[in-house]
Amino acid sequence: MPGTEIFWLLRKERVEAAFGGETADALPERGALGSQARALVESGAVKVMTPFRIAEIAREMRHLLIKGDHAGTPALLVADEIIVTTGFRPDFSMLREIRLTLDPWLESSGSLGPLIDPNLRSCGTVRPHGAKELVHPEPDFFIAGMKSYGRAPTFLLATGHEQVRSIAAALTGDHEAAARVELDLPETGVCSARPANLEVAAASACCTTETPQGMCCASKPELPTAAVCCGVVDEPVIEPAAELAAASTCCAKPSPVKETASACCTVPEQAAS
Repeated sequence: MPGTEIFWLLRKERVEAAFGGETADALPERGALGSQARALVESGAVKVMTPFRIAEIAREMRHLLIKGDHAGTPALLVADEIIVTTGFRPDFSMLREIRLTLDPWLESSGSLGPLIDPNLRSCGTVRPHGAKELVHPEPDFFIAGMKSYGRAPTFLLATGHEQVRSIAAALTGDHEAAARVELDLPETGVCSARPANLEVAAASACCTTETPQGMCCASKPELPTAAVCCGVVDEPVIEPAAELAAASTCCAKPSPVKETASACCTVPEQAAS
């Protein structure tokens, strides 16, 4: 309708995080969605307000009042319609008589929870899975597709295709085919779980002997006074620590997972003791 204004409210600090890999995405069509979103924002067709925290939504006559906080300032928007894209949780009411195994947090199917945890994984770093991970105590019962991920937002259609292939093989007794992996997912794209924040890299924490298995420190040439803690299967993760901002001494200690990712940073000598 002429005169309609579209506002995009995000909790993210920067809208660019929602554009994903764009042309660098190994899935071209997914990358194109990010590029289209960028074009709409840059043209002004969509007005962005981020970060935005909604405190209350109230109805007044024919309008909706959205009250909240925009970048630290109280904000009020008057809207005719709200389109909510904040996720969902599965409805198991029709399965009350079925014996299910569900992750207690994600409500995902079977033993998928640790494999798809969005705090640790992106959709490109979830390993392919099938009947073995989706099995329930109820004989020959499986939940496949987006619903199998519960509340996790990182599902890909190709993942569902692999799930169904494996389940079909299991149901027909071909357990070898059910266990076989026939999917290779790209790691690039909008579904990255923890994007790098180079603006705070100069206040980065350094690796210690207590660093979890699978993590390492890699020095950044352009940021000589800091280090970036990298997950082997994730995007770079920056953990702010102002007291370690000056930590620039690195020891040549190989990562337990990646020998090529060397350099374990230490605190300055006067604080190291």
